[in-house]
Amino acid sequence: MRYAAEGRLHPIADLTKIDAYKQFFLGCAKKVCPGYVVRDDQRKILNDIVHWALKDYHGNLDPDRGLLLWGDIGTGKSTLLRVVRQFCNEVHPPRDGMRYWFRMTNVIDICAEFSDESRDGGYYALQTYITSSRQAFDELGSETIPTGRWGNFENVMQYVLQRRYDLRDNQFTHATTNLSLQQLSQVYSPRIYDRCKEMFNFVEIRGNTFRKTYTPGGDG
Repeated sequence: MRYAAEGRLHPIADLTKIDAYKQFFLGCAKKVCPGYVVRDDQRKILNDIVHWALKDYHGNLDPDRGLLLWGDIGTGKSTLLRVVRQFCNEVHPPRDGMRYWFRMTNVIDICAEFSDESRDGGYYALQTYITSSRQAFDELGSETIPTGRWGNFENVMQYVLQRRYDLRDNQFTHATTNLSLQQLSQVYSPRIYDRCKEMFNFVEIRGNTFRKTYTPGGDG
């Protein structure tokens, strides 16, 4: 089934110009990170992502599922997701006057909002991340698990992922993580991991760290 929900990618771009789009993707990468370089060990991954972003159903990634970029520390996963956001924003036509965009939030910040002991904390603080039509979660697995508030404890991101799965026909979700797929299953339960298979394309990002090349601030 091909969903036409609000959070999905916009209508397909002109795939006859795929080579030009690949060059444009690199241009978007330079906007996001001026020092961005395409490494040989990531060329195939970037090619697959460009086809996905252009909503090519003949590509290796399903355009109706989000991206879960996982793998080694410092391989540019967070930066790549920002590049994808920039690229989709520029190549897809506006819908209802709005360009394609998604919010990208570190899971540590989400858990901090949950643990806030004011009335704006707790499950109330999670509603935006649950109901947003497009949302990216950065560095899954880096948060404190479980997260406490008023003596109660919750695996916050497990809860959020479950709720977004329940609403998946109307939403689009992306994520990055340094965890392996086996570790994801252990941290968020096999049940949530199984649901993630329906929400995400699992894209493995391997290689040496970029950390010595990129500017301070870090990138997963």
